[in-house]
Amino acid sequence: MRGRMRRAIVLAPLLAAIFAGCGAAEQSATAPEQPPARESGRAAHFKVEQVASGFNRPAWVGAAPGDDAVWVGEQTGRLLRVAGSDRRAVIDVRRQIRVGAEQGLLGVAFHPDFATNHRLYLHMTDRSGNTRVDEYVLERGTPRVTRTLLRLDQPEENHNGGQLAFGPDGRLYLGLGDGGGAFDPDHRAQDPDDLLGKIIAFDVDGQARPKPEIVLLGLRNPWRFSFDFALGEIWIGDVGQDTTEEVNRVLLEPDEPPKNLGWSAFEGTERVDGDELGDGEVVWPAATYSHRDGCSVTGGVVYRGTRLRRLAGRYLYGDFCSGALWSLQVTPGQGAADVRRERATVPQLAHIGTDANGELLFASVSGAIFRAVRP
Repeated sequence: MRGRMRRAIVLAPLLAAIFAGCGAAEQSATAPEQPPARESGRAAHFKVEQVASGFNRPAWVGAAPGDDAVWVGEQTGRLLRVAGSDRRAVIDVRRQIRVGAEQGLLGVAFHPDFATNHRLYLHMTDRSGNTRVDEYVLERGTPRVTRTLLRLDQPEENHNGGQLAFGPDGRLYLGLGDGGGAFDPDHRAQDPDDLLGKIIAFDVDGQARPKPEIVLLGLRNPWRFSFDFALGEIWIGDVGQDTTEEVNRVLLEPDEPPKNLGWSAFEGTERVDGDELGDGEVVWPAATYSHRDGCSVTGGVVYRGTRLRRLAGRYLYGDFCSGALWSLQVTPGQGAADVRRERATVPQLAHIGTDANGELLFASVSGAIFRAVRP
């Protein structure tokens, strides 16, 4: 979910306001020489069409390895498998979670070997409003919890993060917000001893109780992120405070200390009074947009499908509030260029996923699933 507390009040009836290891030494940083990319024109690389409706706040959509069906995660607590007209709830945690403006079933991830080991993972807020990540195994189609990977207290109802996904290194990654409140009042995002405001990772194939490792720090609310396996990078949509929504592009370097995305010392590239920048190499946003164009970024994916040739290799992302969609060109290094606002829009955009063939899917908390087709 997203954004600031005042935004949550406005959006709560729609969604759950969506999707709105270093020392503590301080460092200084100045704005980058090359500013983040911004919208530079319009495009129509694709259009969208509705493929399913009647869901209760769908907040995640994607595919499971070895399965051609589409899977949909409802924020209210169900994970459904949709194959044509056949729609079945595989997991139902509605009695185990709290659903609110930025609470509920927030993320889903299938193990890369799901076709053989039948393991998957859910990120949710429990009945007390705290973070919980559970591992499930589907035994003859029946779900069973095998272990809990994480329980984490949440000080506020907002900024719970959301995305859960496997990275190129085979680890399970989780995005966690800064714990809520405006401007990170307890300075958690820059605290290397606090998991809030971080991207963390688990080796789920190693220890029985894997210890979470901080991969990135300095995030406000990374509702959605994805991996570009071709380049070994992570792309993150980090929801802004008062002025700026940002897209971050970071090369994954497991042997290096956690990198720092700047919050709450910086919003985008603008200095924020009241917090100091902690340790870690600073990574500036690859792209930003202002609140004139939306209010809550929904991170997307680098398109590696085959049907939309004009979109090949471009990163696609959007905004929950405005429904706008943008695509950008991935450039050498850590930057971006040629940001184009797409003609297509998706209202109340909660998630951009892909089907079994790598083609684009969109979840709207209005209750529908869309797909991208040729323009």
